[in-house]
Amino acid sequence: MRNTTDYTPRGYQRHILDRLVKLQGTNVLVELDCGLGKRFITHQLVSQRFPNTRVIIVVHSSSSLAETVDYLKHEYTGLDDEIGELSSHVPSSIRPYVLKEKRVIVSTPQILAKMIEQYPEIVEQFQMLLINEVDTLARRAGGRTTIVFPWPVILHFFREKWIIGMSGTLRDEHAVFTSEQLEIRKELLTLQQHIPNSQVITMDEILNTDVLEHLEPTFLTVLLVSDSKIRGIVLALDTLIKSTRDEILQELDDFGQVHLVDDDPRRVHLMLDRLPIDEELKARYSGLLMLRRYVFAMPPHSFLRQFRGDFLSHYFDIASLRKTLPRVSSKAVKVLEIAMKHKKTLVLTSYIAMVRQIKHLLTSKGLETLTITGSTNDKGSVLREFKENKNINALVMSPVGERDLDIPQAEVMVVCDVISTTKTMYQKFKRTRGGKVVILVYLGTSEENKVSRLINDILEKYPWSTAIIQRGQ
Repeated sequence: MRNTTDYTPRGYQRHILDRLVKLQGTNVLVELDCGLGKRFITHQLVSQRFPNTRVIIVVHSSSSLAETVDYLKHEYTGLDDEIGELSSHVPSSIRPYVLKEKRVIVSTPQILAKMIEQYPEIVEQFQMLLINEVDTLARRAGGRTTIVFPWPVILHFFREKWIIGMSGTLRDEHAVFTSEQLEIRKELLTLQQHIPNSQVITMDEILNTDVLEHLEPTFLTVLLVSDSKIRGIVLALDTLIKSTRDEILQELDDFGQVHLVDDDPRRVHLMLDRLPIDEELKARYSGLLMLRRYVFAMPPHSFLRQFRGDFLSHYFDIASLRKTLPRVSSKAVKVLEIAMKHKKTLVLTSYIAMVRQIKHLLTSKGLETLTITGSTNDKGSVLREFKENKNINALVMSPVGERDLDIPQAEVMVVCDVISTTKTMYQKFKRTRGGKVVILVYLGTSEENKVSRLINDILEKYPWSTAIIQRGQ
């Protein structure tokens, strides 16, 4: 018996739900900023607006699946007996039964694709495919296919069904290769190509409702970390990267192919594998870029292990660096300083070595600290422990599963390093649903310019989330 408790949507949520009802049967892409209730809209769709429709909800990670199932079952009642999940925690022998018996299925794309292959007649009985974080379908750099596996299989199978995709970020671009040409294309155009005849409900449309009353501002603080040794290493790498890029451009010019990159460093990086240049030059350029990323994001003695080969030995005295560089990252020390001032701190960092060092540093100072990495078996239980246990002071996460998580319990988020993809970083910043975000940046390095470009891009593409930028040491 379905619980008929009435949940009252906010004005902008009602606007979206009403539009979806009017567009029933027409594919729709919904742009809704982080923290504005995509899960609540999902719940309303499957429980109130279409209570008899069989729905498959696809989420992009196992941690997101755990949170979504928990939300639909417990945050709002009424769907307990109707929800089933297809995840790595459900034995293969049980999955066909779940598909047959449950009206609403939450699945990861990989397992759904397997079920389509093994039990197409069962999956065929579902009428709606609801895709969470639909922007993740688009490849950052697409060649033969512009969407990631296994989505070509899934979208082809559901081509006659009703598809609804939701995301907080539908304004980014990605690289699409045609022959040897590179096109920087709007991800939205690629999604509409693969989800044909789709209508778009944008944030621009939603801004005409009451949504501004419910937007939580995110306050970005760029904290400059002074470390003269790291600065020296980065400046040397910057010089090597530029000189190697100049060699690439010169070789392209010698063969009349420089038009392929238009003298644009971003195009050099994106097209590197396809450029008609010496393979050693390609490997050196990509290796130097990765080394610089390691320096920004890893503890010193971890990134030093990557400084190998005769080429680097001409420019770096590795033995001397190993003796003089501290074992503890200057960024890790800043994390400790910040965490000591707050009851709950969320830390995002790219590499497991940094996760381990930060945890060791925090726990050595008496801060109860949890971690989530790719090897964490039950990410959902770790998240719940951080949220509900007042004695837990910090959660340190690698990028695994961090995107579609709600962690408003954190008083401050510390971001130890950034990548250049605007939407990914924007999604990270919004995990705490507004509040204070501190981005750690090495003073006097190219990381400052990288972060500045990133923030400017975010402010341009997502202007409704007010960000007050502060800088300090």
